[in-house]
Amino acid sequence: MRISIGDVLTYSDAVKYRLDHTKLCLKVYKPDLLNQLNTEKLKGTFNMATIYCLLFKNMELSTAQEMHKALSSFAPYLGSMDVKFSNPIHLHFFRECLVESYRLEFGKVSLFYSMGDEGVDLEIQKLFEQSGFSTKLEDIGARGTIFDNFDYVKHFERIDSFEKIFTSLFGSNIDTANIVYYLEELHPKLFDALSAAARTLDRAETEEDFAQAALSGRRFLEQFADYLFPAQDKPFRERQVGKTQYKNRIWAYITIECEKTNSNSITELGKETDRLVNLFNAGLHASPSKEKVQKAFCDLVKWIADIIQINPSSVRKPYLAYENELNEFLNEILNNHSAT
Repeated sequence: MRISIGDVLTYSDAVKYRLDHTKLCLKVYKPDLLNQLNTEKLKGTFNMATIYCLLFKNMELSTAQEMHKALSSFAPYLGSMDVKFSNPIHLHFFRECLVESYRLEFGKVSLFYSMGDEGVDLEIQKLFEQSGFSTKLEDIGARGTIFDNFDYVKHFERIDSFEKIFTSLFGSNIDTANIVYYLEELHPKLFDALSAAARTLDRAETEEDFAQAALSGRRFLEQFADYLFPAQDKPFRERQVGKTQYKNRIWAYITIECEKTNSNSITELGKETDRLVNLFNAGLHASPSKEKVQKAFCDLVKWIADIIQINPSSVRKPYLAYENELNEFLNEILNNHSAT
């Protein structure tokens, strides 16, 4: 999970926009589902103190409850709540105003830096290491900067919609929140492609509708292959890996990353890749049933998680999603320099 930290800037916003501070706070500290706030203690801070916040993205409910229990006797602790970035107020105060600083994963802590600035608080790093964590630096690219064009309410509304659709279809059979967490970080457009497929599947009623859902699934596989292993003219171990050979390119990625991590999952993941590609292609040409297409999507989501988990740090390409914005910015600087 990723951790953001910082002050909740309600007072400065209330002054800036001439808002009633207490009313603003009541909107900010309004949970969606999980409410573990000490309401009276929290209200006592309104107009009196600045609240420091730690936001844990994709924390499991059981972990949140255990942390709340452990911190309840800590005097400065005001409680915990869930936030929804599809809520404009939550988006502003808990995403845009906090600083995404750490990743906690499998007993390891990544200390984030962005855009080449490798300045890290050495005291914080030392504290993590003294607590038994191994640490490393991680470049998070342009996420959360002025180049991040996915930091808006509509994007997070699509995330909510995707979670609702997949949860209604598959229940607890898949960890939908985890898939969203990984895909949205890898490349928001990858998530958008899968989200579009989910909406098509959710609305499907006829054979033609289910064929369209299968087509959406295949398009996602093609885009996922583009992300994992971009097309190239040179074969990879005697396999063609051009634009249309997306299945071979997924195989190539699996092979490379499994060899890096000494994983023995190459054959298993490769066979599942073949099966899914065949399933979604069959859905375009046969008479797909609702059950078959839904099962294919359920298996697809599980497979995505397995692919990412081969080597999570290697699969991240932190600048790719913002490539166009960065290039436009660079071109503007160069053009302005030429004009002078």
